[in-house]
Amino acid sequence: MNFETQLLARLKEKQQQFALDALRRPQERNAFEYGYRVGMVAGYEAAIDVLLSLINEEQYGEKDI
Repeated sequence: MNFETQLLARLKEKQQQFALDALRRPQERNAFEYGYRVGMVAGYEAAIDVLLSLINEEQYGEKDI
């Protein structure tokens, strides 16, 4: 398994752990907490998108034909 695959798997794992923890143990159930939790999950997703974009660019971008 290459480094990029390991990093992607780790990010997805942490995102899933955070989301499950948020569902299992809600704190105050207010708008701030909801926004924080949604923002964290979205942040993980943004990091995953950046990683996939970099991998795609490395594999297919900037090739002189």
